Amino acid sequence: MSASLPRPIRVDLHCHSVASNEADEAVLNAIGCPESYSAPEEVHAQAKRRNMDFVTITDHDSLEGVHRISDRPDVIVGEELTCYFPEDHCKIHLLVWGITQPQHDALQAVAQDIYAVAEIVERERIAHAVAHPLYRQNDRLERVHLEKLALMFKGFECLNGAHSVLHREAFEPFVDALAPGRIEELAAKHGMAARWPEPWHKARTAGSDDHGLFNVGRTWTEFPPEANTQAAILDCLREGRCRPGGEAGSSLKLAHNFFSVGVRYYTRQVQSPADANCPSSMLMQVLVGDRRRPSKRAMVGMAVRSVGRNVRQRIGRAFSRRRPQPPRGGAHLFMSLLGTSLRKRMHQQPELREALDYGVPPLSEHEAMFNLVSGMNRDIAGGIAAAVERGLGEGSIAPLFDALSAVAAHQFALLPYYFALFHQNRERHLFGRLTGADRAGDVRPMRVAAFTDTLDEVNGVARCIRDMARQTTAAGRSMTVHTCTQGAPSDASWRRNFSPLFSRPLPRYPEQKLVLPPVLEILEWADRQQFDAVHIHTPGPMGLCGLLVAKMLRVPVLATYHTDFPAYVDRLTGDHRLTVAASAYMQWFYGQADVVLARSREYQNTLRDMGIAEHKLITPPPSVDTDAFNPRHRDLDCWHRLGVTQPYRLFYCGRVSREKNLDLLVDAFRQLCKVRSDTALVIAGDGPYREKMQKDLAGLPVHFLGDRDDASLAPLYATSDLFVFPSRTDTLGQVVMEAQASGLPVL
Repeated sequence: MSASLPRPIRVDLHCHSVASNEADEAVLNAIGCPESYSAPEEVHAQAKRRNMDFVTITDHDSLEGVHRISDRPDVIVGEELTCYFPEDHCKIHLLVWGITQPQHDALQAVAQDIYAVAEIVERERIAHAVAHPLYRQNDRLERVHLEKLALMFKGFECLNGAHSVLHREAFEPFVDALAPGRIEELAAKHGMAARWPEPWHKARTAGSDDHGLFNVGRTWTEFPPEANTQAAILDCLREGRCRPGGEAGSSLKLAHNFFSVGVRYYTRQVQSPADANCPSSMLMQVLVGDRRRPSKRAMVGMAVRSVGRNVRQRIGRAFSRRRPQPPRGGAHLFMSLLGTSLRKRMHQQPELREALDYGVPPLSEHEAMFNLVSGMNRDIAGGIAAAVERGLGEGSIAPLFDALSAVAAHQFALLPYYFALFHQNRERHLFGRLTGADRAGDVRPMRVAAFTDTLDEVNGVARCIRDMARQTTAAGRSMTVHTCTQGAPSDASWRRNFSPLFSRPLPRYPEQKLVLPPVLEILEWADRQQFDAVHIHTPGPMGLCGLLVAKMLRVPVLATYHTDFPAYVDRLTGDHRLTVAASAYMQWFYGQADVVLARSREYQNTLRDMGIAEHKLITPPPSVDTDAFNPRHRDLDCWHRLGVTQPYRLFYCGRVSREKNLDLLVDAFRQLCKVRSDTALVIAGDGPYREKMQKDLAGLPVHFLGDRDDASLAPLYATSDLFVFPSRTDTLGQVVMEAQASGLPVL
């Protein structure tokens, strides 16, 4: 049996400690919050636990942290130098290793001039790499800077554990293209000579860029097995004999790093000593690894003390002459829901329990932690909604104000996730411009994310989206339709349904639900999918989520104007103020889109009058699936199965709602029935007008079939005698085309 190959030497070349005491974010600097609270000794311990052969710390412009452990034989002195292009103050971070104090001082002295930095680095043969080279730290980085960096430096960090893999996918082709001829072109273009031997051959490094003591050693640089000394490691970096390894960054990693720093800032610099042992503070410290999980005995003691405190308070209130104090408001409601949910959900995440058992920060188990947060998010949202309903049911509006502050506290707690999701995608749309080449995502098939608030109902919007999704899939294209419905069918590969945080029937329209989508889950999913365009079909909650996804991913937005909502509101309520408000909202919503698709020329004029710019408007040709709806589906037996005995059938398909002008159909059918009895009215669909319509047509040959799928609708179209469609508010009338494709005349 052959001997196994020796394992490559591994080093996480980008780690931070407490010496990174200034943050890049101005807000954090203003409150004195550093970038990291990690002790150098703990960084070293975690790196060794994750099988790193050597350890380094690269604090911002400081050797203080790494010097605390530099007496250990496996520690390489490192630093992350902040330097600038003098002509435009473009900020660059340069990782340097194996440096002495005099070299540190010399580099700091010229840090405002990156050309002088490059001269010292080459003259002193300092091992180095440009950190996260596509990260626009002060929004000034352009292709010209990358080209100059390629001439000045030998090493580049191609894989960073705090940044998306998209950075690597975009940057490594740029490095791959640096052949000798290309280097000569760049030198002539910028009037500067290339530094270092074989300047086209770059050292490619990787590091975790860890700030919260979660990811040290999860991203590393690999060296040949024989590079088993510090000197050999540094030589490999100077000569380019190394390669990236391990994990790329993610939004969850970044969010948990932010959360870790925030918790440590609060518990160490804000919280009063009296609150240090309160349950919520202890819980946060356990999550980030600042405190071990309390023993069962300690937990029982806390529970007993909590019960005793509540009993004393109740006894005191019973004997007190003062009026009882009102509830403590939204913050108390939020904390109560948070604690209850955590106790319930923690048992559902075995990875987090195992982390606690092994003394590992649960927050470092990123996916399990996000699953926990998502579940708690649902519990808290549902609890807030229930509290509001209880209060309003008792005739009090105070719970509404408590709910608003509870929602504010809830969303504040989720801010690290929102910030990380948007932050990770901030350069995504610029990669092609920065590198001068297509990123990997541009050569794969385009991924489109569609968002709709209706898909399972019988209406033209849902039918149009289903047709589009089926045709897209059949053509081998990629489109994912996103919905938010309780108990939605999961038989379509092109659909991604999210269970709502809560769902309530709409006033005057109980068949339709007002849902609150899980925004955080949707954004995190879209971040992983990296869609290239967003197509919004409805301006409801899911449509708003689509806008958020597009803004996060920096991708174009298409919006189809399927429904004339202002006309619907006017028809349903008769309230001019609500109609004006609906018009203003629609103008704002569709004004956010890059392209607005009108379903007909008539509504292109409506959108133009609404204030949508002419260059955004497109009217695609109407279309219908002529295989699904075709005269060959004619089936006379379908009427016998449905109990329709009249020889002539009028057919209506769509929402059974007043805005469809169905009162006109009611009057017309009643008049028809006065002169003949051989005609039935068949209605497919459901809605709030059904009960009144049944009452008004009682005793007449009317058949309400409820919601029907395409397979059962096709024979109804093909076998009826006349399709009746009285609506005056439809933007196109998809069902009209389906009837015509089935050979059914339309009135």
